[in-house]
Amino acid sequence: MIPLVATYIHHLDPVILNIPGTPLSLRWYGLAYVAGFVIGYWVLLQLSKRELYCVSPGKLADFITIVCLVGVIIGGRLGEFFFYWMPAHGFSGLMKDPLWVFRVWEGGMASHGGILAVLITAIIYARKQHLSIPAVCDGLAIVCPIGLFFGRVANFINGELYGRICAADSALAMKFPQEFLSFSAEQRGSILQALSTQPGSPLAEPSSGGLFFEDILRLVRENDAFRNGFGEYLNPRYPSQLFEAFGEGLLIFVILIILRLTWRHAPAGIFSALFCFLYAAARIFTECFREPDAPLWGSITRGQYLSFAVIALGCIFLVFSYRSAKYHPSR
Repeated sequence: MIPLVATYIHHLDPVILNIPGTPLSLRWYGLAYVAGFVIGYWVLLQLSKRELYCVSPGKLADFITIVCLVGVIIGGRLGEFFFYWMPAHGFSGLMKDPLWVFRVWEGGMASHGGILAVLITAIIYARKQHLSIPAVCDGLAIVCPIGLFFGRVANFINGELYGRICAADSALAMKFPQEFLSFSAEQRGSILQALSTQPGSPLAEPSSGGLFFEDILRLVRENDAFRNGFGEYLNPRYPSQLFEAFGEGLLIFVILIILRLTWRHAPAGIFSALFCFLYAAARIFTECFREPDAPLWGSITRGQYLSFAVIALGCIFLVFSYRSAKYHPSR
């Protein structure tokens, strides 16, 4: 008997509500970033009040605002652009759609780009405020998994970045309508033609303008019969977004916050190093369940390849931490 979850066809709506009279809408993706910023700020504020973070409570709000805008949003978007979008579309694609990089609300953020931009932002801030760079980075390393957690949950709600094909009788199998876009034009046409012949199908009288993917998603969400029929053509896949939310986000945050609260005199840089190692390990592992969203480099996904750079960064922080422990031993 196939477990119930294996019959689940993703049909969550990424839009929370549409704002009447405007083309604007409130989306789970945007709310996820807001939740990550707010909770991350609150956690750092509590650490700062306990003198477990070097940025004072009075300066923390401005610092987090800069990190969020410049580091997370701009860095994450540019990372997606340079690491994934440009290699896939090239300069000709940029000429066809030069404003793509500005449409952040559509999704598409690279965590590796965000990590790099946050690091650069932290370095500049620490130098201007005459603070220890590793110490400034340590606090951000502790709360970064919070944003990663909410971001991956938002990926799941959007039905994007889904997992690899798995056994249909797997207790974790799900079907994602976004897979339809990976089919050839001939396959897509055949599927829609077959669905239009089913009794009571909403495609029985398709519009002359054709059916766009947004229309298909709307039917999947609103029409049970269409959703079930459409799901017959989709492959069962792992919900890798949830694996990443737990591994890259929740698990790492719990480990780091417990260590920070119990290791009061930890050498500066140690939490940044731990984050790099834990994140890289989690990303490399969870990528084994995620459908590659870029051409493989041999048998390695682009996300795994970039994670080796994160490991190298962790080694640098580990050196700083060792020197800090050597010259400033705990009392």
